[in-house]
Amino acid sequence: MKYLTPGPVQIPKQVVDAIARQPQFHRTEEFRAVFKRVIEKLSAVYKTIPVIIPGTGTLAVDVMVYNYVNPGEKVVAITNGEFGDRLIESIESRGGVVHKIEWRYGDAPPPDIVEDTVRKVGDVKAIAVVHNETSTGTTNRFIEKYQDVASSYGAVLLVDSVSLYPAEVFKKEIDVIATASQKAFISPPGAAILYIAKEPRAKVSVPPSMNLEKFLQSLKKWETPYTPPINVIYGLDAALDYILGMGVDKYHEMHRERAEYLYNNIKLTPIAKQELRSYTVTAFYTNRAKDIITELKKHGYVIAGGMGKLKDSTIRIGVMGDITIEDLRKVVEIVNRYVD
Repeated sequence: MKYLTPGPVQIPKQVVDAIARQPQFHRTEEFRAVFKRVIEKLSAVYKTIPVIIPGTGTLAVDVMVYNYVNPGEKVVAITNGEFGDRLIESIESRGGVVHKIEWRYGDAPPPDIVEDTVRKVGDVKAIAVVHNETSTGTTNRFIEKYQDVASSYGAVLLVDSVSLYPAEVFKKEIDVIATASQKAFISPPGAAILYIAKEPRAKVSVPPSMNLEKFLQSLKKWETPYTPPINVIYGLDAALDYILGMGVDKYHEMHRERAEYLYNNIKLTPIAKQELRSYTVTAFYTNRAKDIITELKKHGYVIAGGMGKLKDSTIRIGVMGDITIEDLRKVVEIVNRYVD
């Protein structure tokens, strides 16, 4: 089977080979050298402080929220899909007071709408947004302008980029980004990754395993406070060689070309408006979702169905990982058989 899913993705052979080894004791100089190398490579992808915590994307988002939102604080949160709702759920579990901007699926609110909301609410401590709404294949390309809004009002910008980083990297510094190993970082699940440009601001206690202060202190010694996902880090080491060897800009372009191939050749309507279409997770409306998924599996390809309200009326095809244009041609051919 080949996995053209939103993640985990089809892992390149060199990454599989890298993880297939005995895990080292994480308090040795040998493992510190590996960990240091991976952190430095993550920094080369995006030049803020990277932190690795055992977990997946959901944990990365929760860590971000719990370290930057205090109970009772006002947060403007944007949702245009299932993962926006999950981000809000995380903020509410922390005790944040959410002022929600609900937006159309496949679209994103312009920066002036966000600024107007922040101004009206007053004393907003954080703005929270999903960079790539995995449930609808929609990339919010206003994030850098949201950062300007957050900075102007003394708020911190919290960004869930779990299903996009590093296939589409910001050009400017963003306060906090949550992502994970198992999607565009083409590694196995197990590493929650955060990029931090602002110090954690939690005044109320955070569970020890989620406390960024502890991880930042340990990072000074090229360690983690608790056992890290050792074999996933081996995989990230190899995956980052691949990504940086290609170059971040070319890595982005590769994903864009793959996604555009599907958008241009599948005879179904994408959920996202054209300028916000995702280059990692493509999503299309169809009344034959189950048939398409079943038929593709017969031919060795696994894709995903929809989520939430779109569960039975959409398909999602990921373009991350070790896939080829021939794989995409075959997928297009099979999907188009089910177009009325």
